This record gives sequence, structure tokens and C-alpha cells, in this order.
Amino acid sequence: MNFLTRFFVTLLFIVSPIIYGQTINKEACANMIEEGIKLMFEKKHIQSLELLVKATSIANENQWPRNKFRALLNTGSNYYLMSDFGEALNYYLQAYEIAIAELETRDELTVLNNIGILYFQEDNLAKAKEYFRKAYDLSFNQENNTKHGYYAINLALVSNKMAQAEEASNYIQEALPLVKDQPEIAIMAKMAEAENLFIRSNYAKAKALSLSLLPQMNSEADADNKVFMLLLLSKMYLKEKDGNAALQYAEEARNSSKVLENKEDVYAALSKAYVVLKDYDKALLYKDSILAARDTLQQIRNNTLYENNKIKFELQNYAHELSESQLLLQKERRFFYSIVAFAVLLFILLIWLFRNYLTRHKQRKKIAELELEQEKTKRLVAEKQMREQEAIVKLEQERLKNELDIKNRKLTSKALYLSSRNELIEEIVDALTANPQVKQQPELLVQIKALSKHLKKNSQLDSFFSHFDEVNPGFSTRLLKLNPNLTQQDLRFVIYLYMNLGNNEIASLLNITPQSCRKRKERISKKINLPNGVTLAAYIASI
Repeated sequence: MNFLTRFFVTLLFIVSPIIYGQTINKEACANMIEEGIKLMFEKKHIQSLELLVKATSIANENQWPRNKFRALLNTGSNYYLMSDFGEALNYYLQAYEIAIAELETRDELTVLNNIGILYFQEDNLAKAKEYFRKAYDLSFNQENNTKHGYYAINLALVSNKMAQAEEASNYIQEALPLVKDQPEIAIMAKMAEAENLFIRSNYAKAKALSLSLLPQMNSEADADNKVFMLLLLSKMYLKEKDGNAALQYAEEARNSSKVLENKEDVYAALSKAYVVLKDYDKALLYKDSILAARDTLQQIRNNTLYENNKIKFELQNYAHELSESQLLLQKERRFFYSIVAFAVLLFILLIWLFRNYLTRHKQRKKIAELELEQEKTKRLVAEKQMREQEAIVKLEQERLKNELDIKNRKLTSKALYLSSRNELIEEIVDALTANPQVKQQPELLVQIKALSKHLKKNSQLDSFFSHFDEVNPGFSTRLLKLNPNLTQQDLRFVIYLYMNLGNNEIASLLNITPQSCRKRKERISKKINLPNGVTLAAYIASI
């Protein structure tokens, strides 16, 4: 059975790339869109559009509306950045339909704003205002008031361009408190306000506001806004017939301008300034520059249109290849389903063919289990016998140890007896020796000396050491092997220590003082080179 399962899984593994090799999950599709957006801002529009077209196809096939919306929206943004407004509008409208049908209001607002900006760039102010107004109306129901303020600013800018000053002023006053916490958007509102004041001929306020805004526009991102404000100031001074100030701001606008689209307005401002200054030659020269800038811009747009057409042609080829790839994928899927059906039938057939084999396999497995159980039982019996044998050995060792302890206790008792007897004899000898009457009897003194000699040489002590060697076989041999410089007296002293006898008891047995006993212990410790922290008793016990 396991063999059949492995066979079927292997078959699936072999053919699964046919259906899944070209598929992609939702997260990967979203990452593809993010990469397309990154390439768009890097102005790599062909690579960006290829990724976004592919992402659109995948999202459409898998019915992922948000991914499809984002892919279409950014495809339109690519075309917008390439100045192909017609193509951009087409993709924006497709994204708008998805936002209305399947997504949230904030997505609809994003598309409406993009369409409004597109019409604004084309100077189709009525259409721009229509879409900005739609975004403005929808944003009333959003929690983020800043968005509503932003769309009000867009309406104000369009109204200014359409010379609808009062309406623009109302939008600006509505937007200012809503965007006060967003510095970049607040500047846009104040720019619209400055332009509105200029349109309503309130030049003093417009000038003061414009001059207060200029220092806030020092970054490259603010370059277009700075040019706008400088040109507005130039227009104000032209209204006041101050040609020198108008020329100064126009020149500064020319130096600050980064894009060709601003050149026409800059040259127009310069020309008007020279007219006020009555320098008609330079005024005519800048009039010619306006025409030259217009021709250059038109040529660039024509070249851009040509490049855009090339890009669209390449994308059409790419889309065609993508379509063919999808058709091939469908064929591969059908082929895969056929293989799966065949594999299922083959799988059922193999199950039927191996039915008997599986039965026999179970029987053999059962027999093997019985044999294994029997072997296990034998092993358990052997382990039990081994444990019993170990227990017997341990009991025997315990018995021998107890016997050894009993004999050592007898030896200790005998040693203590000898020690007591020697002490008694010493006391008698000392008492007799100290007696004046005894000193006057020479024969008695001879007997006392004989008794003292008996203390130094005692056959019972010799038999004691012989008995010790029988009870503790090999101890003396091991000690002397480890420490060959020990004397027989040292050996006897160590044996007494091994028997746990105290200094007084050992001194009595050896007929020496306890002080001498301690010194001998120190001398023996030095002889055997005891390490620091190790006592002589501990060393003897380890032998």
C-alpha cells in the first residue's frame, strides 16, 4: 500500500508543474505590482508596464479586484508620466469601474483625483473641476478630514484658473483648518490663497503671503511650487508697474525652473518685465524664446508620442505572447487532467492487483511480530536471571564486608586492650620508680627494668599485625609499593591510624608520648608527599 501511495505522489510531482508552473499567488502578484511601481518612479516605463500588464492578467484570471485595480491605476500613471494622457485616461477609467463595483470609497477617490489632475494638465479645466468635485463630495463621509481638505484645495486651484475667485476663496477657507497638521498640503492651500488674493487684486496681502511661503520651498521637490510663487510675485509687481522687481523675480524663476513646461511662462514673465522697463529689444527676444520653447516642447512631445507608440507596440506583442501562454497553459491543464484520470484508474487497478500481496504481507508481519515477542520474552528471562545473579554476588560481597568489619572490630578491641594494659604497666612502673623505698631495693629495680623491656617488645603485638594482614590482605603491600621509603615503625603507625585509633591510644601502644605521636604523623605526611588540603587519614582510607 505504501508503494502505491508513493507511486501516485511521484506521478503528481512530475506532472504538477504543467498546471502550476505558471501560476502565482496573491502576495506574489502584489509584489509584482510594487516592483512595477518602483520601476515607474525610476522612469523605466517599459519594464514597469510589462510587469503591470502581467499582474493585471493574473489578477483578472484569479479574480483579485484590488490587485487588478492597483495594476490598472499604475499602468495609467506610467502613461501619464510619459505625457500620453489619452492612454492614461483609458486605464484610469478601467480602474474607476473596478473601484465603484468592488472596492472601497478611498480607492474611488484616488482614481477621481488622478483623472482630475490629468484633465488639469491638459488645461481642460471644466472636466478637471468635474472630477475634483466628485472626489470632494465623496470625501465628506471619510474619517480622514485631511483628504477632504486636499480635494478642496484642488477645487480652489481649478477655480482660480477659471477666474472664479469667490468660489475658490470658499474652498480655501474650508481647507486651511483641515490640513493644518500636514505641512506639505498646508503650503498648497496657502499658495492657492495667495493666487486667489492676486486674482481679487488684493496685492498687498498676496505679496506678504507669497514672500512668507518662499523660504519654505528650498528642496528639489518644491522646485515647481517655488517657480509658481516667483512668477506670481513677478505678476504682482507688473501690476504695480515695478519692472525691476518683476524682472528680479522672473529671473529667479528662470534659475529655479527644472522642467521645460515652465519655460514658456518664465519667458513670458521676462518679456512683460522688459516691456514695463521699455527695453523692447529684450522683450522681443524673450517673445521669440517663448516661441522657441513652445516648438521645443512640441518636438519633445512628438518624440515622446513616438516613443510611447513604440512602447505600446512592444506591449501589444507582450500581451499577445501572454495570451498565447495562457492558451498553452489551458492545453497543459487539459493534458494534466487526462493524466490524473489515467493515474487514478491505474491506482485502482494496482490496488486490486496487490490485494493478495497485502494480505500475505500482513500474515508475514504477524508471524514476525510473534517471533519478536518470543525473542523479547527470552531476553526478559535472561535479564531476570542476570539480575538474580547480580543480587547473589552483591549479597556475598556484603557478607564478606560484614565479616571484614567484624574482624577489624576485634582487632581494634585487641589493640585497645593492649593499649590499656601498656598504660597500666607504665603507671605501675612510674609509681614504683618514684617510690623511695623501691629505689633502696636493687632486686626490685631489676624486676621493674625487665617489666619496661616487656613493654617495648611484645609478641602479642607481632601477632596483632599478622592478624591485621590476614583480615586486610594487600593493604601493607599497596602502601609500601606507593611509598617505599616508609619504615616498619611508620607502617605500624599507619596501620593504627587505619584502625581509627587516637593519638593517646597509639602513643600507649608504641610507648611514646602523644606529642611524639603527632610529630610522627607530620613526618609520615611529608614522606608520602601529601597534597595540600588532603589529610593523612583520608589518604590511608583511599588505599
